[in-house]
Amino acid sequence: MADRSSKGRPARFDSKSQESPVSLPRNEKGGLLITEDELKIAWDFFDPNGKNKLTSADIKKRLSTFYKDISTREVKFLLNNQPEITFEELYGLLKDNQLTNFDPVKEAFKVYDPHNTGFVDMDMIKTFFKDLGYGDISDEDAKIILETADSDKDGRIGLDDFRMMVPFGQPMDDLTTIASAAGAAGSGGVGAGGND
Repeated sequence: MADRSSKGRPARFDSKSQESPVSLPRNEKGGLLITEDELKIAWDFFDPNGKNKLTSADIKKRLSTFYKDISTREVKFLLNNQPEITFEELYGLLKDNQLTNFDPVKEAFKVYDPHNTGFVDMDMIKTFFKDLGYGDISDEDAKIILETADSDKDGRIGLDDFRMMVPFGQPMDDLTTIASAAGAAGSGGVGAGGND
């Protein structure tokens, strides 16, 4: 019953565009564009106390909420085999990446969909909030999260819904739409790109 949609079809086959390719913004080397603003959002998650340096312990502590079996070796790899890293060093490593076959939103979504149903598992949301120290989420709170995040109003949070919630890894078409809307509002295209 848990793997079926409200329409009676298996949930994994009911997700509209879970596997459709997404055209993501690219950097000058053809890799995934990572802006300082996007990276700062992720950095702040890993550095909640504002130390301006991350150690392997900092990274492992936060990632272990989502990846229970993350190894010290994997964490060291993320830190470029350094004992600690600053924001500037990390941005320097990532800005000229050559990642061509990677969708960060889709990868993040997999953590929220551990059973590969094509939809966020609300029990995972509750677990993450609790494990991160934000407390328990009531059923009413979970319902509000679902209603807010469910942009296509199908009663579930699929990859497309999830993509609309995160501030990074937005497809090129979405960035063009955002830029057009911002330009029409007289904001000069804020949100359409990084700092040049």
